[in-house]
Formats: sequence, structure tokens, C-alpha cells
Amino acid sequence: MNRKNRILAFLANHYDPFTRFTFDMLKGAGDALRIFDVKAGETFSIRSSGAQNDSIFVIEGSAYFSNIERDMQVVAAGQIGSQPILFTDKIDITTDTSATVCHVDTALIDEYLSLKDISDSSSNSDTDSIERLMFLKSTRAFHDLPVNAVEEAAKRCEQITVAKDDLIIKQDTRADAFYILLEGQAEVWREELEDDEPQMVALLGQGDTFGEEALITGGARNASIKMISDGSLLKLSKEDFDQLVSGPGLRAVSPEVAKIMADNGVEIIDVRFEEEYEQSFIPGSVLIPLPDLRNHIASLDKDKEYLILCAVGLRSAAATLILRQQGIKAILIEGGIKAWPFDTAKTMDLELIMFDFCPFAQRGAISLKHNDIAHKLTYLDPDNLPDWFEDVSPFGKVPILRVDGKTTIFESSVINELIASISSKEMLPADPIERSLCRSWIEFGSTMLGQLTGMISAADEAAYTDIHASFLENLQRLEVQMENRGPLFAGELFTLVDSTYAPLFMRMEYLNQRMDLYQATDYPKVTAWAQQLRELDSVKNSLPSSFDAIYQQFIQRRGSDGYLMNALGVG
Repeated sequence: MNRKNRILAFLANHYDPFTRFTFDMLKGAGDALRIFDVKAGETFSIRSSGAQNDSIFVIEGSAYFSNIERDMQVVAAGQIGSQPILFTDKIDITTDTSATVCHVDTALIDEYLSLKDISDSSSNSDTDSIERLMFLKSTRAFHDLPVNAVEEAAKRCEQITVAKDDLIIKQDTRADAFYILLEGQAEVWREELEDDEPQMVALLGQGDTFGEEALITGGARNASIKMISDGSLLKLSKEDFDQLVSGPGLRAVSPEVAKIMADNGVEIIDVRFEEEYEQSFIPGSVLIPLPDLRNHIASLDKDKEYLILCAVGLRSAAATLILRQQGIKAILIEGGIKAWPFDTAKTMDLELIMFDFCPFAQRGAISLKHNDIAHKLTYLDPDNLPDWFEDVSPFGKVPILRVDGKTTIFESSVINELIASISSKEMLPADPIERSLCRSWIEFGSTMLGQLTGMISAADEAAYTDIHASFLENLQRLEVQMENRGPLFAGELFTLVDSTYAPLFMRMEYLNQRMDLYQATDYPKVTAWAQQLRELDSVKNSLPSSFDAIYQQFIQRRGSDGYLMNALGVG
């Protein structure tokens, strides 16, 4: 008997409620149990899995517990019989020697006991039917379903024996059943239009499911499933799947509720094809076509909620079920994008018109590149402007963002807000106070850029010194603001604040290498932030050529015979 089975047997022999399970039934409840080895002298913390009490059982050795709901300091294996150690939030475990403990998800065990009680009360129940119930409940497809739905599915499932090389389903055929792999392994093969031959895209093992996508969407199978070993399957008809799994397994919200959730930071995943997305999409949504969804599951956060969208709701229902089976908190948006009553966008032809030396225009270039938004950069010569320029720039300044070759947007902050609104990435924090704070410090960054330009334009040392003193005061204010921040302004999130300050930091670095603009050691938080930004590809690639050459030309142009140009020796 291997170690895991030995531990399960110990639970079945010593602790309630496991004494009510057969050994095979206990194996089926494995997802409710987590086993930990605690080494001598270390402190190990375990958090509960839900709102009600979870339990800890000592399997081997002895251990000390703190934050427990009973008056006991040290517990040895088998010492407390049927009485577990209960906790609601977190429990700390230490040991002088070593110990093995088992963390039990009480809510799941309660569900398994309910399943057992249902089977026990049935006149035709037997050990095999109970074990099937336990197995189904332990799979991702049935994990979150009501107990009565799992019991009914166990009755309606047909168990079939399969052999190595058996083709269970074939791509492009009609869908008529949902399958659960009971024993054995299978490969998933898919052939796309551009493929010369099918490609193996996934490997399935015990408890994995397949066939649900085509059942929900009503389309053909999008892959073939081939056994690579002997095994057995549970087969559920389309009618039974629709009644017992698809409907109960989905959580759906109206577009109005989805809009509120999205405004509060819940991410929307659009599972349509790229061509559909380009025609109309919800700003801020992320495109992951349904056939590619399984390849992206590992990148999703199981602690976050996701809203799922398609054209009318069929593909998003399939995607929602797939994600929920993988432990992702997916929520279907009813009616798809056709029922979405709020603003949508379409993929736009964007042209950013700028001078290569303009830091305000560089902000837009950084934001576009960071968000991987297709765009064209058009650099103008300020001494040889085209005739159309005054028609598109009311103030005679850059940047200008031309949309679809006709509509023009001006002012860098407005352009950046537009970029953020059509981006699939979050460019401002969801919290309204933090979002407003970011916008405030964007304006502050514009002030500091103005001071930097003012120093370059200063006619004499007195004018330069006055502006420089104000600049250092503002730099200190920025350092104080960054005291509890980092590595970027909003932690790990790259925001519009970062695209605002990156051009400023590049110019500060250039000047500081050539004169005593500031002491980097006096502003460690700002210096570290600036270094992080300068290393980003979106920042490094935001200018057409060497930044040093571009900025030197700007100083010559703006500074003329001013104090700073003479101090730098630029000429």
C-alpha cells in the first residue's frame, strides 16, 4: 500500500466521519483532503477553504496548534479519536520532531456524506453506485453541481469499456454525448484550416471530461479524442447533459449587471473569433477565441471573477462551463454582444501624429505599444508642417491621434484616455479613489515636464536656479508619494501614470548625466521607478532613433543661447 493509501486507511480507521466511508469511497473524496508534512522546528500555516469550520487531523507524529477553537496545545496521531481540530480562518502548526497532518474541506465532506446518505436510502444502491457518485462529485464537471443533480447523473450515465487506439469522437461530426474519463488516458487531436495534418493538443486522464463545447453550441466536434490505453468512460446523452450539467453549472447575469461588474474591475473575456471582435467589441475586453480557451486557463486567476461574452450566448455558455470545471469563477453575460445595450467599439485605424522630440506625444506612443494596439506613427518636421496640419490641430501642437483617417483627437491626456478605453489591458486601477489619484499625479507629471522645459529655455542662471528649485521640491513630493508604492506607480500594474512619467524620467536621466540636476540617492523610490520604466520595451521603442540625439537637438532648438545650453556645452 502506497503512502497516500496508507493515510486514507488511517483516516477510515480512526476518525469520524471517515469511519462511515469505505476505503474506495474515501479515495473518491480525495479533492476534499490535503496532506502536509511539517518538518521539525518549522511553523506551517493553513487557511480554511470556506466560511464554515474546516478540520485538521494528525496522521503521523505529534504537533502543536495555535488559533484553534478548542483548549489543546499538542496533539498526537490518533489521540483525539473522533474529535477533529476545528478552525475557521487560519491555523498555525509547529512540531518538535515531525508530523503529517490532513486538512479537510468540511463543506465538501458534507456533500459527500449527503451523496452517501442518498445512496444509502435508495433501495437499489450498492458500493459501486456510491463510488460512482463520489467519483462524479470529485470531477471538475460535477464539483459545483447540487447533490441531487449528481445523483441523477450517476443513474443516467452509461459506463462503456474502451481499448487502446479506440476513436471516441471524431472532429467535424455531430455531437450527441458528453464523456467523463473513468480510467485510462486519451489524446486530443485537432486539425485547423492551415494545418497539413492533425496536431495533438492535449492529454486527458482520469476525471477529465470532453464533448461539452459542441453540445452547448450545437456545432460539430472541434477535435478528435483517441484512447492511448485501455480504459473506461462514463457517457451522458445530450438531453441528460443539458438538463443536469449545462443548465445548473452556469451562472449568468444580465448585461446591466455585467456592466456594473465590469466598471468595478471584473474582466470580460470575449470568446468569439478575431474577425467578429474587430467589428464590434466591449472596450477593455480580452479576446480569447473558444478553440484557444483551454490553452489560456493557466494564465487566469482562480481568485478573480471573469465575465464571458460571445455573439448571442451559445459559445460563452460553453466557455463558462469549461472555465468553471477548471475552478475559474466564470459568469455568462446573457444574450452576448447582440444584447449589449451599452457602447461598443470596433478595431480602429489609428495614426499618432507627433514630433520626435515631444514628450507629450511620446506618452501616446508608449501607451499604444504597451497595449499592443495596431497603429501608425507619423513624425512631422515642425519647421515644414504640411498644409493639413492646422486643420487637425486647433492649437498647432502635437500629439494628434487620427482615427480611421478622418476623426482627430488632440491633447495627450485625452488621447491616452482613449487608448485606455479601447485597450484589453487595465490602464487605471478599478478603485475610484485610486483612479482619481492617478489622474491627479498625471497632471503633476505634466507640470514637472513643463519645469524641465523651462530650465532648458531659461535665459540666465537666476531664472534657471529659480525653476530648478521648484523642480526639486516637486521631485521630493513625488518621492513621498512613492514611499509605499512600487515597482510602478500602481504596484505591478502599468498605468497611464507610468506612460506619463517615462518621457520625463528619460529626459531627467539625460540631463543628470551631463550636469547636477538632482542626486539620485536623495530620491531612491523615484529612481527605482524610473529605472523600471526605462527598461520596458514599450518605452525603449517609443522613439524612432537615438533618444540622446533627439533630445540634444531639442535642447538646441528650445534653448537657443540660454543658460543651460551653454552649461551643457551643446552647440
